[in-house]
Amino acid sequence: MEVFISNVIPVFALIACGFFAGKFKLFGKKSSEVLNQFVYYFSLPALLIHSISVAPISDILNENFILAYSLGMVIVWFVSSLISKFLYRDNLEITALQGVNATYGNTGYLGIPLGVSVFGSAALVPASITIAVNAFLIIPFAAILIEFSRNRSKDFNHVILGIFRALLINPLVLSVLIGLILCFNDVRFPNAVDNFLSILGAAAGPCALIAIGLFVSNIPIKGIFVRLGVTSILKLILFPFAVWVLVELFFPLSQMWVAMAIIMAGTPLGATAFVVAQKYNIGVSESSASIVVTTAISLITLSILVTLFSG
Repeated sequence: MEVFISNVIPVFALIACGFFAGKFKLFGKKSSEVLNQFVYYFSLPALLIHSISVAPISDILNENFILAYSLGMVIVWFVSSLISKFLYRDNLEITALQGVNATYGNTGYLGIPLGVSVFGSAALVPASITIAVNAFLIIPFAAILIEFSRNRSKDFNHVILGIFRALLINPLVLSVLIGLILCFNDVRFPNAVDNFLSILGAAAGPCALIAIGLFVSNIPIKGIFVRLGVTSILKLILFPFAVWVLVELFFPLSQMWVAMAIIMAGTPLGATAFVVAQKYNIGVSESSASIVVTTAISLITLSILVTLFSG
């Protein structure tokens, strides 16, 4: 519990830095957006390229782990889409973002330290796989749905062309593809480039969390409490439960890999969801508030998961 809290407190502290900076008007009105643009176009791509390119190929291709985690994600996304579409009558763009909110976990800045503290360095591999799955499945799929929604008034060829063009210039999608190409071809960066990517990538988490705090300082969240509750249940309870059922019934894994799959699925919403929401200017309030709320609730839910599955 002490190790977990020591990793959660810095997350809240960084959000608080942004929150108080916003409340005391220390930065300009566009500061959250500018900081977010830096993360989206520079820092997060560097993090993705670096982390994916150095992952061992044999571990990236752990089929049972990938299938259990990915199918659990698909199940939760489907449930989230049904709720968004039929309960809230959301359009396709908001439905796509709600899917991101229900599935994109903070597997990097919270999941990796937590996993390593419980299982040692062996946890780095499954944690890295979840980062790759998050980046390679969730972000591109959400981008496709959003671009389809924005282009579907045109003819089919224009829709497909619009989606393809949007994906080609999406820095997160490109970063994942570059990372995978480098990984499968066993390309290693020179030390100078490796250090550059490490330094630039390390800024992604802190900057995104501060940007969240800046944004939250200027929004009311009273009207979205119900949505926050639904997102929290989907992300922190349904997702790890779905993964547990899948590994127990269909995709057997060793104890450590089972625990890591479930714990990673139970991590709170990652800051990338806010980055995507602000980039496309949809559901920004819900995403930012969901990150804060799910992180707070995960103090309880993740503690339970670690206790149940780390033995």
